Amino acid sequence: MKGMIGREHRISIATLTDYHLQDFIRCPYQFYYFHIEGKITTQSDWRKMVQFVVNQVVSRYYKLPPKSQTTKKVLEFMDDHWSAVEVRQFESKIYYYKALANITDHLLQCLTTERIENPPLFLYEKFNMNIDELGTELSLTFEVAEWSGNSFIIKKYLVDTDEEMNLLFNNMISVFCEKAFGQLPERIEIYSLMGGKKETFIPTKKDVSGGLEYLNMIKNLLQEPKKYLKTDSLAVCKSCSYQKRCYEGININQERFNSQ
Repeated sequence: MKGMIGREHRISIATLTDYHLQDFIRCPYQFYYFHIEGKITTQSDWRKMVQFVVNQVVSRYYKLPPKSQTTKKVLEFMDDHWSAVEVRQFESKIYYYKALANITDHLLQCLTTERIENPPLFLYEKFNMNIDELGTELSLTFEVAEWSGNSFIIKKYLVDTDEEMNLLFNNMISVFCEKAFGQLPERIEIYSLMGGKKETFIPTKKDVSGGLEYLNMIKNLLQEPKKYLKTDSLAVCKSCSYQKRCYEGININQERFNSQ
């Protein structure tokens, strides 16, 4: 069958990149169509566009002097960048306005609750490092890293996330910080802006070894397209540009299951 996931050879992984793995965790099929086949569609994933807006707002806010870090500035920045987000990318106008309201409200709460007295250690900086235990390079963007006593705090501002996505980032950050800086962050804070939730993770040395095992597992899964399974998340599917292709994929997976 044309376009069948599974006929392709084993994928060679030179670099494990955070945004690639995030897409893979969200849905292996979507990851395959976009990153492996390179199928660019006219309809963009609204999450990616909104995440771009969030990144711009957070970056500009952290660059402000403390006295200028106000609610008004956050609203101004949102207004500057939200025009890049189109209504047609959402399942409905209602969901579009819901996203705008939630992202704005929760981003305001996250950014203005505490005054930022010192410039961040890192602000949307990308790092690459070869990890011998993985046999590959690890690429990670630190959105915000703040000094904290003798250590630092990592903050991630995401449109939405879930338990599996949080596990991915906690493992990646723990492994990378230990290998690259020789020090673990005091804590990792992940903000889910659509739901207004904050998850805090305090990494330990044990998490580094566990993180290496986890990343090796993800790497092995990613290298075998024939084992990819479609997500069961209705929220992801509704905004996906590859829904039609996935009908074929569902049948393929069902045939594979029945033949075992």
